[in-house]
Amino acid sequence: MSDNVKGYEIKRAIVFENGRGFVLGENPQAVQPFATWQFTEDESGRRDYYWGHYITDKAAATRDYANRVSEYQHDYGVSEKTAYKYYSTQRPVDIGTFPKTENGPLYLVNFDKRESVEQGRFLAWGYLVYGAPLTAKQVDDYELRAAPGNPDRKAPMREPGESKSIAARLAEGAKQAAQGNAARPAPKKGTEKER
Repeated sequence: MSDNVKGYEIKRAIVFENGRGFVLGENPQAVQPFATWQFTEDESGRRDYYWGHYITDKAAATRDYANRVSEYQHDYGVSEKTAYKYYSTQRPVDIGTFPKTENGPLYLVNFDKRESVEQGRFLAWGYLVYGAPLTAKQVDDYELRAAPGNPDRKAPMREPGESKSIAARLAEGAKQAAQGNAARPAPKKGTEKER
């Protein structure tokens, strides 16, 4: 596990199923304080970084990282490696703030400040990536939050005839009620004489 490349602290990282990936790093003391690299990861998790792009502007570096990732995915048809991401929502990731297991962390990423993650669902100081899920106790003990996209949190595919989730059943019931109300004739309003 490395969270530093050539003096640059890793701020973002992605690993694909083929063992390749990209990182975005920052070194405020460097002439070009932002950089992106491609890497190859071996079976032990050791990474060989190459093809660095050195950039002076943070927004340009973030775009470069996103472009490199999407182009690689498009060109090679690969998806992100099955991994389990856990956000540190209470404090920056540091020594003693996360569990060490035989499955990782494979790598960790700290943000400069608490950032909005998962399309604005919550704020986090950074995240850790493991090769297998953490236990509920580990998540609670270290005040971590599992990413909604983790393999163990994705909704399972349902077979025809299987019961639907509560939310799906409520939505279906509301739709049926609306259809039933639309088909029912409106009550007639009587005149004063009829009463």
